[in-house]
Amino acid sequence: GNEILRRKDELSLDARELGNLAAAFSYYHMIPCSKDVLGLTYERFQPQAHGDDVNVEDVADIVSSMPVGQRLNVIPSGFVEEMMELAIKKSNRARMEDVRD
Repeated sequence: GNEILRRKDELSLDARELGNLAAAFSYYHMIPCSKDVLGLTYERFQPQAHGDDVNVEDVADIVSSMPVGQRLNVIPSGFVEEMMELAIKKSNRARMEDVRD
């Protein structure tokens, strides 16, 4: 986590990597850098959110991390609503197997 934060200006993460990062830093044991890593993840995901390369699994990973993000107070304004709308949009285009997962 600290290495990610130290190199944040050098990192170029796609939607899948950001979703995985959000999922990893929102489960199990909270560590001191979780707040900053989640904040960075949401900040970087938001501009990519409506791209064609974002799929329902990426959105699900971000959405599943949001309760922790809310508890840590790092969710950007309007982000929850945007992700809910995006989840509905992406699930309409997803394969049934993806939505079930």
